[in-house]
Amino acid sequence: MGETTLIHLSRLIALERKLDVVARNVANSDTPGFRARELTFREYLKPEKGVDETGKKERPLSLVDPRFQFSNSSQGTLQQTGNPLDLAIHGEGYFVVKTAQGDRYTRAGALTIDSVGRLITLSGEPVMGKSGPLLVPPNDGEVSVAVDGTLSTKRAVLGQLRLVGFANPELLQPAGETLVQTGQTPVDLGSGQVRLISGALEKSNVETTREMSRLAEIVRSYEMVGRLLKSSQDADDINKLANVPE
Repeated sequence: MGETTLIHLSRLIALERKLDVVARNVANSDTPGFRARELTFREYLKPEKGVDETGKKERPLSLVDPRFQFSNSSQGTLQQTGNPLDLAIHGEGYFVVKTAQGDRYTRAGALTIDSVGRLITLSGEPVMGKSGPLLVPPNDGEVSVAVDGTLSTKRAVLGQLRLVGFANPELLQPAGETLVQTGQTPVDLGSGQVRLISGALEKSNVETTREMSRLAEIVRSYEMVGRLLKSSQDADDINKLANVPE
């Protein structure tokens, strides 16, 4: 395959992956607790084989390598809701959520109580306290949440929400609409490191206008590179990629 084809295909793949990231940001611009994603790139030098198919000596070929995604860890703005079970994290921390796949983490603090009294996310996963799942006894009345995550009713203190941080929060990876996952070991945070605001939600930190502009720019670039690829002398090589031996 010719160098021009490889360069154009490399650029198209990078643009496609960037488009996926930006489109996901735009789609979640109204999702509480969502943190915008970014994509890093690096140069990839194609290994030389000595000579190409025409017998000429190959030269180093620089291609684009979409390396990995990372999160924008800036704080989103707070939206007052008045619901005591809507919780916004002020500072760099995450709620711990128990799922069938193991512990996951979120900043989406729209919580509720299920039929058996467990404190859960809106999608039904239990939110963990420092001593395990948090249970609200029936008929205990309204639940209040203190700045340190302590849950209580008029009758009793129910426990304390577990809030954790990570050495490299930008490396957390998506695990659903509002959940993230990581191989890092979580560090439990104390009341002096992070605080909760009851009756509010942290909005997405996506800058919608910026992301929409990036989306349009990526689409234009994709169309331009596609035209260059189609009109290049190596365009016939694209047909070879689609040929599957019978």
